[in-house]
Amino acid sequence: MKKIGAKRYLSILMCAAILAFAPSCTPRDGGEGTGSASTDTTDPADTAEYIDPSLIVTPDSVKIDATVTVSPLNASTNNDGIFQGWGTSLCWWANRIGYSDTLSELAADLFYGEDGLRLNIMRYNIGGGDDPTHHHITRTDSAVPGWLVLDKETGEYVYDYDADKNQLNVLERAVKAAGDDALVEVFSNSPPYFMTNSGCSSGNYDANVNNLKSSSYEEFAEYLAHVTDYIQNTLGIKVASVAPMNEPNTNYWPAYSNKQEGCHFDKGAAQSKIITLTAEALGRYDLDNVIISASDETSTWKQIEEYYAYSDDAKSVIGRINTHSYDTSNIAELGQLAKDEDFVLWMSEVDGSNTAGQNAGEMGSAIWFGEKIISDINGLSPSAWIMWQAIDNHISRDGYNGNRDSGMVDVNGGFWGLAVADHDKEEIILTQKYYGMGQFTRYIRPGYTLIPCGSDTLAAYDRESGTLVVVAVNPTAAQRTVNIDLSQFDGIGSRVHVVRTSGGSKVGEHWAELDDIYAYDEGFVATLRANSITTFIMEGADMGEMTLEEISPESAAVTGSTPWNNGADVAAKAFDGDVGTFFDGVEGGWLQIDLGAETEFDVLGFVPRSAYESRMAGGVFQGSNDGKTWEVLYTVDGTPAGGYNYAFMKDGCKYRYIRYSGPEGSADFLCNIAEITLYKIK
Repeated sequence: MKKIGAKRYLSILMCAAILAFAPSCTPRDGGEGTGSASTDTTDPADTAEYIDPSLIVTPDSVKIDATVTVSPLNASTNNDGIFQGWGTSLCWWANRIGYSDTLSELAADLFYGEDGLRLNIMRYNIGGGDDPTHHHITRTDSAVPGWLVLDKETGEYVYDYDADKNQLNVLERAVKAAGDDALVEVFSNSPPYFMTNSGCSSGNYDANVNNLKSSSYEEFAEYLAHVTDYIQNTLGIKVASVAPMNEPNTNYWPAYSNKQEGCHFDKGAAQSKIITLTAEALGRYDLDNVIISASDETSTWKQIEEYYAYSDDAKSVIGRINTHSYDTSNIAELGQLAKDEDFVLWMSEVDGSNTAGQNAGEMGSAIWFGEKIISDINGLSPSAWIMWQAIDNHISRDGYNGNRDSGMVDVNGGFWGLAVADHDKEEIILTQKYYGMGQFTRYIRPGYTLIPCGSDTLAAYDRESGTLVVVAVNPTAAQRTVNIDLSQFDGIGSRVHVVRTSGGSKVGEHWAELDDIYAYDEGFVATLRANSITTFIMEGADMGEMTLEEISPESAAVTGSTPWNNGADVAAKAFDGDVGTFFDGVEGGWLQIDLGAETEFDVLGFVPRSAYESRMAGGVFQGSNDGKTWEVLYTVDGTPAGGYNYAFMKDGCKYRYIRYSGPEGSADFLCNIAEITLYKIK
């Protein structure tokens, strides 16, 4: 059981949300570096541990714009709570820059090196290779060579181990730069063209139809296993996983596309077949350490559909589920499915040309990307987060393979990628988006445990070293003062190291190390610069452990207001044990749970409707024993995290009726909630 402390203040919030109130704080009973009272008569100024009390800011001494509670209950349990790291696909930028040792080494250092982003995951693309008579792909980077080429003398397809030397050049250097943390996944966008129905590796003539020939499934699985074996046993690069499909159940991949390789696989039988055959092929090569991942679908709801459609044989050989997060519909449901089914989950691809912030200039792309990282992790609690490609744009006078490069990005707008490769100067131009990602990747390391904290904040904890990392995005044009509430930790450190990125590429901050700040007894108060991303690192924290026991009343009854459009999303769906269902109430909506008798509980858990978390901001939970006189139990003062959030009740909290009312007077006034659960602390 986690130690709360005898003087815990009432109604401690443990939800992963940004809250607009400043709680009063009770000093802890002793404890080094917590600012607590001591009976030691030694002059504190004579000790190395001494911190001038005037340097310690408390929530009572300043105006707090928001409180962020870092809750041990929200600690990720995926992959046993062990974060596996950050990464990028090497497809297609490594194919484009790999001819140059200078650019390849520079990229490895900037993205994987200690002085760079410290990424550790590389997704290497096993190209199918298109018909050499085709010239429809017009990007300079995305015509990835296949490993099988036609021997004109014999008329057979043979392996050319130098065909993809550019991408391999980058892979080898990236693995070396990442060191012991390096994690390699190989993935396929398409089979070789001669294994397809259309004879084109960009897809079928009808993009809704499978493109792998029914007679070529075994041949394609053998191809994937053969290349994997070469990378691991000839090049000496350990491969962790093979993903045989990419966004398979979509109509994105038509023949003769000017963009890239792609291949449609129907959910169910087609996907299950290539999964099981790939596992068998890996077995023939004795690649026992290599797992199968699937299906790298473009949206979280499609990934849910595909999981349920896998055959039992396919499920038995899948070692990890990969999802992309371009469409986050049902994202919390996928995160919950991973918990319920106990599978490891990666967010394996996303990027975009979006911006966020208020008049943020060059920070606009960085702030959007930071908020995307946070929202994905809030919803999924994945064990890895991997972006699409670190370099999406190239500068070159001559172009490549007869095509023209895209040129420099507009750094004040939205753009894909983190950096631009200048082939004429053999340089890599970094953007604020690059530095923004580094605020996460440099400090939240493999082996840590992720702790979702709401729409603008993410935390992580290293049990081995006692290091706590909190990353906060300020997407507003005003400076904000936040209280980082660590009251549920068993212990905290005294100093907090601060690193920040803000401004522009020429005169802005790039992982700028600021003065340390000092913790008070229950957390620390920090200032967030306008349009910035700030990382806080505290050593000496102790997250402790807490176990909750769900209360399941036998005779509970749920009533509520009319659902939207008189539909089926009624109030009872917020108390049915399924986070995928929800109450969709209109303005002024409410729901009420009659537990049947006065029930004592310590924690109130709630789940927002997936993708509509902001609709709970301002919502109110109340309790009553007569159904007439109500007491406020908890107000949702900020946008909660996707998935479960937790509010702690005062000691001896005992009610028969629980009522939730949607927010009033805001743009998101609809009453949306997916689940309410009550708990006792064991």
